[in-house]
Amino acid sequence: MKIFQFLLILTTLMAHSQPAVFYRLSMPKPATHLFEVEIRIENHKTKILDLHMPAWRTGRYLLLDFSGGVQEFSAVDEKNNLLPYKKTDKDTWRIEQGSSKSVTARYKVYANEFNMRTRELNSEHAFVDPLSVFMYVDELKNKPLQLTVVPFGDWKVTTGLDESDGAPFTFSAPTFEHFGDCPLEIGHQKDFDFFVDGKRHIISIYGEGNWNIDTLINDVTKIVIANKEFWGELPYKKFIFQIHCQPNAGGGTEHLNSTIMGVRPFIFSNPAAYKGFLGLISHEYFHTWNVKRLRPKAIAPYDFSKENYSEELWVSEGTTSYFDDLIILRAKFSDARSYLDKVGQMVTNERMRYGNTIQSVAEASFDAWIKYWRGRQNAQNAESDYYGKGSQVSLLLDLEIRQRSKNVHSLDDVMRAMFKRFTPTQGFTNADLQKTCEEFGGGSFREFFHDYVFSTVSLPWDQTLSYAGLEITRRDSTKRISIGITTQDAGESTRISGITPDSPGEKAGLEIYDEIVALNGYRVRTNDFYERISSMNAGDEIILTIFRNDRLKELKVQLGYSGTINYAVKKIASPTALQKAIYEEWLKESWDVKR
Repeated sequence: MKIFQFLLILTTLMAHSQPAVFYRLSMPKPATHLFEVEIRIENHKTKILDLHMPAWRTGRYLLLDFSGGVQEFSAVDEKNNLLPYKKTDKDTWRIEQGSSKSVTARYKVYANEFNMRTRELNSEHAFVDPLSVFMYVDELKNKPLQLTVVPFGDWKVTTGLDESDGAPFTFSAPTFEHFGDCPLEIGHQKDFDFFVDGKRHIISIYGEGNWNIDTLINDVTKIVIANKEFWGELPYKKFIFQIHCQPNAGGGTEHLNSTIMGVRPFIFSNPAAYKGFLGLISHEYFHTWNVKRLRPKAIAPYDFSKENYSEELWVSEGTTSYFDDLIILRAKFSDARSYLDKVGQMVTNERMRYGNTIQSVAEASFDAWIKYWRGRQNAQNAESDYYGKGSQVSLLLDLEIRQRSKNVHSLDDVMRAMFKRFTPTQGFTNADLQKTCEEFGGGSFREFFHDYVFSTVSLPWDQTLSYAGLEITRRDSTKRISIGITTQDAGESTRISGITPDSPGEKAGLEIYDEIVALNGYRVRTNDFYERISSMNAGDEIILTIFRNDRLKELKVQLGYSGTINYAVKKIASPTALQKAIYEEWLKESWDVKR
């Protein structure tokens, strides 16, 4: 008994000697948009303590420089004596700890930037992506931590973090990465529970709208079940669907066991808009497996101090974009005819985007940090889109596997196998994906990946869609008078925002950001500019008066035609047995259904 007591005391003492990290978040004056943060580090025996502010958040591959919102930083020891510190770079605060047993750092963070779904605090609520608010110690980032929230007034907290027993508004996380992937909604949000497979799910809604909670629960449940059937498991203890109902809201961000989504308050009675919102839910929820657990090797684990370059983001986002529509189809929110209409639009988008001839989808993935999220002026002409093009490549890859395996296997099997093999910490590469496709599809996929992932070869839509008994036709082709530019009005200025390669405008010497002052001597704005041109004929010559760098110029432009070819996808007249089988297994609908 005495030996047991000694060992228990020894274990307790050893536990107390381990470094411990405690966070505290308060918001005493919400109208100032200032969070007050406290970080206490105990038993970390080092002379120098570096606190780092993350440079980006998960789900948005762009440096966001959260440290710019930090103010009034200070540090004290266990006796509340001030400790010297200095910044060593934009994201690092170096504290001279000396012989102190404990260090407490305090600072404020300005939070009024919800458009990036990072941090927002106002008189109505608070939203926190932890990576945008909390600093970390690099050598302690894999240690457990605790967070205590002090909500304003009678606000409550909704988060995917584990709650601590007996301590109100106190939460824990096994690592800083886990902590950083569990956002918090703090306020008067409405929380509604439902259960799937015995696991708790929460729909948490901030803001007002014309939503019906019974309808929402029923529809979200269907999406959860469809994903459970796809992946075979729900890899979490609980899951939170955080919804922000606000004017002009939209988009979403995936997290480890939650997702934050924006939606306009009164779309729920509009069938088309509501279906679009369900598509957003489907996309973000599919990420629970693909990217939150099945990750590219470059982000397994995350490095929050810099860019994490990866050629596989087309799988993380593009393949998710492909399957989010299929999940909507499988959950019976859509039908095969509606889905094929989307495939026709995919064909149109792939063939009309000039940037697809310039940049491969692997390059677009790698360059996401410096191109895609920057919204550059020439993006359409110079960049591919790892969301859209990634989805298109995934569709063709799926049908290729189905064809080669005689409809025994599909991309579903590939994703499930990848999930089991490369989750949670190993991470995968394009080579791993190619190898897994070869396993289920049989034979080499080297040429497919070379041409459509690493090169800019046009996608073989006609051949691949024929595997499912489908063909492409042209429809709704438009031909209009144009000079191949787009314009935007900003205040009193009308400026060129885009120029089509080899268009009359480019040949005449027009440049992006030129300010158009007049057409044939008469002032124009965007609307009447296009109206006036449309009344003219191809071959007519116009004179554009422009300002460029405050210098007035006149340029002669010869009008031409601009054509947009739209494509439709339909079933062929006489399919083979294999074509019918692939179609039915892929779209979960009988070939004989007439729509």
